[in-house]
Amino acid sequence: MKTLTTYTSLSKDDQGAVIALGNFDGLHRGHQAVIKVAQEVAKKMKAPMGIGLFRPHPYRFFKSEAAPFRLMSATIRSEIMAELGVDFLYEIPFTPKLRDMDDTEFVEQVLHQGLGIKHVVVGEDYGFGRNRCGNVEGLKRLCSERSIGVTAIPAVGLHERYGKYGSTEIRKALQAGDVFHAHHMLSRPWRVDGVVIEGEKRGRTINFPTANLEFGDLVRPKFGVYCVEMRLEGEENWRPGVANTGRRPTVDGKEARLEVHLLDFARDIYGQHVNVRFRSFIRPEKKFENFEALKEQIANDAIGARAIFSLPRG
Repeated sequence: MKTLTTYTSLSKDDQGAVIALGNFDGLHRGHQAVIKVAQEVAKKMKAPMGIGLFRPHPYRFFKSEAAPFRLMSATIRSEIMAELGVDFLYEIPFTPKLRDMDDTEFVEQVLHQGLGIKHVVVGEDYGFGRNRCGNVEGLKRLCSERSIGVTAIPAVGLHERYGKYGSTEIRKALQAGDVFHAHHMLSRPWRVDGVVIEGEKRGRTINFPTANLEFGDLVRPKFGVYCVEMRLEGEENWRPGVANTGRRPTVDGKEARLEVHLLDFARDIYGQHVNVRFRSFIRPEKKFENFEALKEQIANDAIGARAIFSLPRG
């Protein structure tokens, strides 16, 4: 997959694609449905298939002080897009100039002159242009005038009770600790990646060393303990573990972080880029009376994780 970080001065080889347009945070089942339709159209038109999204995310552009909300890092997003068979990723810079474009200017300057697309696929509720002045009907009209095809598809969901598959719904599930429902909507376990940093090393004193990661701009899941799996740098397999998310109130922690204890593992992995995927929620975060009580609970959490992974108690 080729990534382009501008929509201007593109070569002819980088134009002429069929694109799926949106934010694509999470690449959940709804996004996958849009991508699949774009791929089908691209195949019929014998054109490459691309994804157009905005960088930074418009929500972050307009609300720079907002709480972290992303569902995935750019690294994971690119990895999954490549797995889905995307040819081009167009990271359209969201600048004051782009913010001020109306719907006509956006179609003309970005989609037509800039990306030179042949067809665009969006969700039926897609809005664009200054103050979201454009909608799907306007997009169809403006694109038709420039010989660009448009396909709009309805939202995808499980059924009326659970609603559509959407990034907002996935965030809510994670904030409730419902990693099973998040997994279903994403079509894969929710994943966090990053470089292992040094912590206070308290875990080592009780024989539960942890690999510590920062969440960065990722949404914070419900604080507590989870069964997780970690993939180390350069490896393909996933190692079972138990993780704590939160501020560690027993030891007066301040910053929310992810601390992973790998089961039956004793290697130093500081500085490695790792991936952690969430499998199940064990218990909410709790402040214990003392460190000994915390130690006892961590041991019980590890026993519970071993049972879930069908591992001996150790």
